Amino acid sequence: MSSNKAQSVKDSAAQTAEHTKNLGAEEAGQAQDHAQEMGQAAKDKANKASNFASEKGNQAGQATSDAAQAAKDKAVEGKDKTGGVLQQTGDKVIETLTNAKDAVMGNKQ
Repeated sequence: MSSNKAQSVKDSAAQTAEHTKNLGAEEAGQAQDHAQEMGQAAKDKANKASNFASEKGNQAGQATSDAAQAAKDKAVEGKDKTGGVLQQTGDKVIETLTNAKDAVMGNKQ
């Protein structure tokens, strides 16, 4: 009987070892799945942050472009006004000189 008992203990130990092995494999699989899920969540969060930063960069670039265009438009407007003022001033000077010449010459032609 002692050999039957020894075989029974041996079989029981083998079953316990197999059960423990299966539990360990299952827990390892669950841990791996969890790690993959966390990795994917981290990637998703990084992509979201990258997209946000890219969008803000694009908005800043557009704002800079708009500001540059506005400054250019103001410069052109100022140039046009200055040109108009200079033209009027030149016309007035010519008119004044013509009137002075006429006054001195007695409007003779």
